[in-house]
Amino acid sequence: MIPLRQRLSLVISIVTYLTIGTIGFKLIEGISFFKAFWLMIVSVLTIGYGDIYPITQEGKIFALVIIPIGVVLITYNTGIIVSYIVDGKISRVLGRRRMDREISKIQNHIIICGLGRVGQQVAANLAREKDIPLVIIDKDIDTLEKLCKDAPYIVGDASEDSILYEAGIERCAGLVTTLPEDADNVLIVLTAKGINNKIKVVARSDKNESKAKLLRAGANTVINPSNIGGNKMAMSIIKPTSVEYIDRFFYGKQELGVEEIIISENSLLINQTLSEANIRSKWGVSILAIKREDNIISNPHPGEILLPLDLIIVFGSASQLDSFEKVAK
Repeated sequence: MIPLRQRLSLVISIVTYLTIGTIGFKLIEGISFFKAFWLMIVSVLTIGYGDIYPITQEGKIFALVIIPIGVVLITYNTGIIVSYIVDGKISRVLGRRRMDREISKIQNHIIICGLGRVGQQVAANLAREKDIPLVIIDKDIDTLEKLCKDAPYIVGDASEDSILYEAGIERCAGLVTTLPEDADNVLIVLTAKGINNKIKVVARSDKNESKAKLLRAGANTVINPSNIGGNKMAMSIIKPTSVEYIDRFFYGKQELGVEEIIISENSLLINQTLSEANIRSKWGVSILAIKREDNIISNPHPGEILLPLDLIIVFGSASQLDSFEKVAK
């Protein structure tokens, strides 16, 4: 796109040229302002209807000077406009090819379908996790070019097989569909699960009754933003300090975080109780919950025994979590 300053320069130069030429012909030839302006236009554009032309010697000399200047000016301005159009198209084509090559190499990424208000929040939060690559799909190329500065994107309908294959659906770790219409999200979930039924799918729902449909379609988790927003507003009235702390924890620039860590079969922690492992004293992290198969043990007792493949939800700083994860593996 042509920069604003250059666009203003183009407009001002053309308007100034036409103004000078029109006033010149009006004064020299003694004709009306409209006829002088008409004479300028047909002369510069080399139309030459022959109905109006310079009669006086001075008018002809003025035309010999003003017309070549106009041809040069218009040719120059036209060249600038064409060059920006051509360069923009070439740049977009080359950028698209480069992005396609980048997407073809991505593994274990997250596909985000839809870059509306909810999709933007999903992308922003996932972008904070440096080790999670993203691919974003949306129909609006202007929105994608404006908001996707770092993440690769694809322009198209996420419910189409070809678009999902282009996004690497067979290699991805998960998919989040955030479109405002529940029917669109159901179709995307069905299409995605039909191609790769191993991926985790999180779907947005606008209506409560759509949750069951999305789950039947194959979504692992269904989120209703309206319900979450309403619950948070209610809790903000009842327990404002707790809500403020949680907001700072999840959305602020805090060093603390929550991590899901799986206890490997070779971990030194196996068959030890939480008390025996002394996790809090040694690594500084707190065990919030343990997921064992389909059961979740919240606030586990110190006598709880750690078993292979337990998924534990741990709270601590980034360095503490990294240290503990090495032991767990």
